[in-house]
Amino acid sequence: MLKEEMTQEDKRDYHPFLAALSIQFRVIGALIMRELHTRYGRENIGYLWMILEPALLAAAIAAFHSGSKNHYSTDILPVPFTIVGYTAYYMFRAVVNRAEGTIESNQSLLYHRRVTILDLSIARTVLEFISVLFTMILLLTLAALFGLGDMPYRWIYLLGGFILMTWFCFGLALIVTSWTYDNRTAARLVHPMTYLALPLSGAFVILSWVPEPYRSLLYWFPMVQIFEMIRYGQFEYAESIHFDMLYIILICALLTYTGLILMRRLRHHIHLR
Repeated sequence: MLKEEMTQEDKRDYHPFLAALSIQFRVIGALIMRELHTRYGRENIGYLWMILEPALLAAAIAAFHSGSKNHYSTDILPVPFTIVGYTAYYMFRAVVNRAEGTIESNQSLLYHRRVTILDLSIARTVLEFISVLFTMILLLTLAALFGLGDMPYRWIYLLGGFILMTWFCFGLALIVTSWTYDNRTAARLVHPMTYLALPLSGAFVILSWVPEPYRSLLYWFPMVQIFEMIRYGQFEYAESIHFDMLYIILICALLTYTGLILMRRLRHHIHLR
């Protein structure tokens, strides 16, 4: 009898939380659909641009490297090497660059009590993750069909690497959104900084190729470790000694925590107009 009463009490306690969680999921889903319609519209090929836009860029870069020799005469072929590297970097660039205008372009939505700045950031990040993941799978499948590469050897590590990259980008996006609100100078610095980050990101360089002492320095950049994890998931002969998932998770958590604190402070300075 007591057990049944406790169970009913627990249900009453958790019901408001589950209801609120369900509402937030619906809000984020609606924001994703709005972002899709705003960004791509329904004209021409419409929502297909979500995949074709990064696919065309990644395919063009991969085509430039299609005639290159195999790296180390292993299964690290140039085309899939470029595909996984560029698609992950494209997500970083897209999420961080678009974070700069998150509030300005959606400020009218904040009149709705259920819509928060965090919801806007989550919706944009999830949209980019879906877009890039489908693009990568499509291009890797085409590369395998044309004999230019193989399908991923360790799917779990590849998917885990993309999820960690998404989390890393999300944390940075929260900071950028807070930093650039009503700060046009900071907003203008975001795009150049994402391009300047390319040489240090490890998108097109395997850490074992880099001589010391530069290798030890690059090891502390979380993006470098994430790219090493992604390549470990793609290629059979890639090494797993150059990434530490606990370190990556710690950095992502710290970025997210910092971003949430800045978001909380920013909320009191936003004037709806």
